[in-house]
Amino acid sequence: MNASTISLTARRVVLSGFFFLTGICFASWASRIPDIKMQLGLSDGAFGAILFFLPIGSFLGIPISGSLTAKQGSKKIVIIASIVYPLTLVALGFAHTTTLLAIGLFLFGIAGNMFNVSINTQAAALSKLFDKSITSRFHGFWSLAGFSGGLLGGFFVAHSISPIQQFIFVAMVGWLFLFLAHSYLLPGEPNKNHVSKIWNKPSPLMWQFGLIAFTNMICEGMMFDWSGVYFQDVVKVSSEWRTTGYICFMGAMTIGRMFSDSLINYWGARKQLILSGLVVTFGLIIATAFPHLVISSVGFLLVGFGVSSVIPTIYGTVGRTTEVSQVSVALASVSSVGFFGFLIGPPIIGFLSQAIGLRWAFLTVSSLGIITALRANQLKKYL
Repeated sequence: MNASTISLTARRVVLSGFFFLTGICFASWASRIPDIKMQLGLSDGAFGAILFFLPIGSFLGIPISGSLTAKQGSKKIVIIASIVYPLTLVALGFAHTTTLLAIGLFLFGIAGNMFNVSINTQAAALSKLFDKSITSRFHGFWSLAGFSGGLLGGFFVAHSISPIQQFIFVAMVGWLFLFLAHSYLLPGEPNKNHVSKIWNKPSPLMWQFGLIAFTNMICEGMMFDWSGVYFQDVVKVSSEWRTTGYICFMGAMTIGRMFSDSLINYWGARKQLILSGLVVTFGLIIATAFPHLVISSVGFLLVGFGVSSVIPTIYGTVGRTTEVSQVSVALASVSSVGFFGFLIGPPIIGFLSQAIGLRWAFLTVSSLGIITALRANQLKKYL
């Protein structure tokens, strides 16, 4: 296909599909965590320690992904990541020992970071061609994939289909999509300055925005990796209802993310962040105070709505901040700080659960919503 004949709208639709692919790979892993934890017979603390290998891989993957994307161009790295990321997902299904699982999570983290850097580079380039911001919707498709992955995981669990069978199915569909869609990606010319700029030290203001993103994404990471375990061990539902909380969370986050721009325009970024933080806190409090299928599901639904708009709000505010000379550099620094919270949150929950119980661990995280609200109020000059 001639690249010059491909419309920008078609490229936008296809790139949304790649965001969906990376999201459903991660969600497929998250939806089967209880099964893998149970298969290996791991305690919450031991499993939390194993989960640390994912953020380690992702962290070490940052310079690798940035360098490869700069030298080879984002299109080539998206294609490679679209092959490797589902492959590492399949490897997790074959991990029948803790050592193999640790190695698999390490590689899963590296591949996921490679996918994340390359598709966001594509998104930034495509957004410039549209002459407007379109990145929020891309992340909405990532959230939609998380919701879909929860439904898919619930279906496979209900039909006694093993994690490895689910992971192979997701990988095969992903590779078929890649075969059909790779020509719609932008050429992705190398940009050697991109890597060095990402490593610039964030300004004090960017650290403040990064802290809000960090606390919010600890909640997101916890819900991804531990919601199924919470419903299984604390709410004590049967296996077919185990993914209910995860589905409620992801469904609410997806809907909230699709409409967050309208809410921000209605009452402003500061009020939106304050409301988001309070909703997260309230949702986790009722979910832990009343561990019942219906009430905990409503609590997780509220958490999903609460976290949905925080990252889009922060990113939009950073873009409008007048002191930022280069918005892309600022966004990279803020997103790096925030994403670190997403990665270290689940292992921390494992250690807290081992020490005080999973229910109290979830309640402890509810305080982070208050921190989001307080920090947003203190930054009212910029929001």
